[in-house]
Amino acid sequence: MTEPRYLSGYFLIASVNLLDPNFVRTVVLLIQHNDEGAFGLVLNRPSGKELNDVLPESLEGAVLHVPVYIGGPVQQDYLFVLHSGLENKLLNPNATSPIPGVFFEPATKQLISYLIDEWNITPLEDRPKLRLYAGYSGWGPGQLERELRENSWFVVPGHQSIVFHPEPENAWKDALSRKGKYYRFVAETGYMPSIN
Repeated sequence: MTEPRYLSGYFLIASVNLLDPNFVRTVVLLIQHNDEGAFGLVLNRPSGKELNDVLPESLEGAVLHVPVYIGGPVQQDYLFVLHSGLENKLLNPNATSPIPGVFFEPATKQLISYLIDEWNITPLEDRPKLRLYAGYSGWGPGQLERELRENSWFVVPGHQSIVFHPEPENAWKDALSRKGKYYRFVAETGYMPSIN
């Protein structure tokens, strides 16, 4: 199957040959891709920090122990959110849905306030799935296309199960396995045999 020209809503899965330390064995969800470049979030790179560590004020509550992931090397002082849906009153009018069941938006004060005030009193089964990201991954005009020609990335349609993977350390392997039998072998072994 041939990929479309623009890959918004697709995963970029790092090739085993991609050695940039920002992207080794990562899965990137492309939020936007057009002639001006591309913007996405690395889904599976934990920062080792929690929400409370990155907020300017010290607060208390279980939600503040939500892990923060590194969305990419650009502007890591900005927080972004991927979630499975919020009440209309909370949804930012600029939120986008790059794939079904996944919404992207900046972590606004209103959203952080909701997490602090209402997350802990909302029954677990009623809470949306949610991931926080510091920074993002960005490509200038033609840069991503060049990396794709160099086989730095594998491309597959995005899926909610990988975005909210219960074991993010396995997201790279599981996303790559979705591409087929050969890629499942690559994911399991980390080795790319040549195809004749």
